[in-house]
Amino acid sequence: MKGKSTHLSDPERDRELSRSEDSKLRILMAATSIFAKKGLDGSRVDEIASAAHINKRMIYHYFESKENLYLEVLRHNYNKLYTIGTCVIQPGTNPQKVIMQVVREYFYFLAEHDEFVRLVSWEALNDQKYSNKVLPQFLDLAEPMLRGILTEGQRTGVLRDNLDIRHLLVSINAVCLGYFSRRETLKTYWLEDLLSPAMLEERFKHIVDLICNGIIKHGEE
Repeated sequence: MKGKSTHLSDPERDRELSRSEDSKLRILMAATSIFAKKGLDGSRVDEIASAAHINKRMIYHYFESKENLYLEVLRHNYNKLYTIGTCVIQPGTNPQKVIMQVVREYFYFLAEHDEFVRLVSWEALNDQKYSNKVLPQFLDLAEPMLRGILTEGQRTGVLRDNLDIRHLLVSINAVCLGYFSRRETLKTYWLEDLLSPAMLEERFKHIVDLICNGIIKHGEE
């Protein structure tokens, strides 16, 4: 009599993969929340497992270590931002409109993802130890697309000729991220809800004006 086959059928394999992906996603969501609140050093795998409603052993099975899980949390969150950006940057679109839309998507992404802001802040406090292992792969993909938009804007006379993509990206990141990472400080003397729809739009319009005045060609020879 032949023994029972241990091979899974295609539907069974699909269900197993689906359960595995669901477990990984629950772990990533729970880990994102806890790492954002406590940083890597202050977070415990037991706590993440409890929040994800999963056995701690499964975290080590999927990610091997807390540090690897933290790297995957960073990668997962940077990928969400990158995916939004690639949807905005489309060939043949007006360069000025694309840049403004990229800024809008980034600004409102930060407004809606406080955990991402906190993760970035933790990394800044720790010399970008882990994000430096993850972020370059996204920059390597995104920078050529942004550079193409910039070049097209210069070719068509919309954007200034002496723009540097590196400085432009740093400036956009600074004026957007700084608002959210320092909002508790700003709140002490602005005495307003910095995340209200009206205030967010007011801040976004200020950022757009600032960037436009810096990058748009205003009739100079």
